[in-house]
Amino acid sequence: MIVPSRLLGDLLEQIHQERAAHLALDFARHVLDLERDEIEEPVSVACLEYMDAVHEAIGLGSAVPRLLEAEERLRAVAQRRTGNRFFLAGGADFTMDAARVGDESMLDRAYGRGPFSHPYCLFVARQLQAEVGRWAARHRDDDVDERLAARRARWEEARWQVRHVIASEPNPHGDA
Repeated sequence: MIVPSRLLGDLLEQIHQERAAHLALDFARHVLDLERDEIEEPVSVACLEYMDAVHEAIGLGSAVPRLLEAEERLRAVAQRRTGNRFFLAGGADFTMDAARVGDESMLDRAYGRGPFSHPYCLFVARQLQAEVGRWAARHRDDDVDERLAARRARWEEARWQVRHVIASEPNPHGDA
């Protein structure tokens, strides 16, 4: 049996870090689209603007002012507080995680931080699979087992990610 999450790991090992950073954002956008009805409009708009800014910054190789401004806007509309703890509203949390694959080292340089370790695309992909599983468990029909709904959704998300990588990336072994 082909296991999409394992295949995804094999595929992502062969992809250049810059391309993996773009893919992490694509994976997050897919989940953002899935959950869009549950994400506040200002947050979803800021997430999309931030993703676009990150794509641009990755292509340029540096934290352009647009990236820094988009990150500030996203944090401004998405940051919530419970007691003495801050968290990001739905959608913004996984958008920021996906963006860290490609922009964190640029932001470290821009803000004079670091060096820190940064997440890999596969880590983000698996987090997003788990997010889709949680979402599916909340939205399942009453007659469907919660764990089964989550398992199916995680598998389908991993399958979508594999198909996206195959469709968007050149053959790492060259043309046939």
